[in-house]
Amino acid sequence: MVRTVSDPGHASNGSTITIASEMHALRDFAELSAEWFWEQDAEFRFTRFFGRATEKLRRNESDFLGKRRWDMPIHGVTPEQLAEHIATYERHEAFRDFDYEVPGVGGIIQYYSVSGTPVFDPQGVFLGYHGVGRNVTELRLGELAIKASERQLSQIVDGSPIPTFVLDARHRVTHWNRACEKLTRLNAKEMLGQSNTWRAFYPAPRPSMADFVLSAATDEVIARSYEQFSHSSLIAGACEAQGFFPLMGDGGRWLYFTAAPLRDAQGKLTGAMETLQDITDQKRSQSLLEQLAARDSLTGISNRRCFDEKLRDEWKRERRDLRPLSLLMMDVDHFKLFNDTYGHQAGDLCLQRIANALQQVVCRPADLVARYGGEEFVAILSATDGPGAAIVAQRILDRVEELCIAHRANRGGHVTLSIGVATAIPQADRQPESLTAAADAALYRAKRNGRGRYVVD
Repeated sequence: MVRTVSDPGHASNGSTITIASEMHALRDFAELSAEWFWEQDAEFRFTRFFGRATEKLRRNESDFLGKRRWDMPIHGVTPEQLAEHIATYERHEAFRDFDYEVPGVGGIIQYYSVSGTPVFDPQGVFLGYHGVGRNVTELRLGELAIKASERQLSQIVDGSPIPTFVLDARHRVTHWNRACEKLTRLNAKEMLGQSNTWRAFYPAPRPSMADFVLSAATDEVIARSYEQFSHSSLIAGACEAQGFFPLMGDGGRWLYFTAAPLRDAQGKLTGAMETLQDITDQKRSQSLLEQLAARDSLTGISNRRCFDEKLRDEWKRERRDLRPLSLLMMDVDHFKLFNDTYGHQAGDLCLQRIANALQQVVCRPADLVARYGGEEFVAILSATDGPGAAIVAQRILDRVEELCIAHRANRGGHVTLSIGVATAIPQADRQPESLTAAADAALYRAKRNGRGRYVVD
């Protein structure tokens, strides 16, 4: 604390006490500071170091005393930077944060950052410099480690055959490898530093999975953009999903993508990396297999398995919308006699022609025609009431009759169908099988009543 005196006769003594207090305070600050303090004479030679932080010099003070900074081994600066530093001294100007490297005890490189200001006496005569210094070795080594890590990441990403991009903590692209360029048809120069990765995949702005990972988005938020996403079982914090991207390639591409967080040594989130896999061929093959699995091999129309799934789906939909659902059960009359008379090859051709005729009549996108088994066919008519289903049944009978497929063992001398028609407004306490049973019962009555007709349940 600075002491003052009110007696003018003691001003000199008071000034001495004030100076002593200030010097004591400065020594305290020097001892507590994380920096060391240095002084140089008018020839820029070091004359003194003080402060507890001098231990961070990692060198003996005698290595410095009586020498200029540039008289000693100094690294990490260009000749131009060192020349400017010397010129600053010669101009007697202050400087800040001059960074350089020196070999410390045992030859271990130390990184210093120093600042200084010139000192003049009351007459303006230059006396030298004094300033502060810091050992920033840990900071520089940390920065070098980060740069090395970034180089390693770049080598891994850029050399990977898997399309990959990386975002920093501010959602800006830092890596966009060649495989990603080839897939998206956008080169790295266009994308680096940008935060609009959406334009590589979507027609309008929306977050990528990497954006969601960076934002620590909740499952609910992610699901709004990617309904069937999942958390990775291999990478902590990573998310996976797949989707169809119509703007990519010719006719669109299916991609499977994984976004993983990137963290530093302290666990701080520093970015996110997203990898992309083109699964278009696999999806097309899968779709083809699903189509084959749902098709009747003889007639090419839907099979029993597909019918069962469709009926369940339509039952749920019409129950929700409170609309009627109709079902037609159809059977080729006296088909066993047809096979016995004309042979099985003719029988197969007959079934194929009937299946084609059914598709011509039942052609709305929401409806379905399927081979139920043997010579039996079914048709699901969505949002169709009883009278409407009866109209469709009559059209089917007329269309089959127009085929004029000879069948001398049948009444009329040509192939005919018997059809059972059933309609219901699906209810929660009923199952879709009840509609099938009703249509089957109606089909039985149509056969019993002479065939070649339809009967409504």
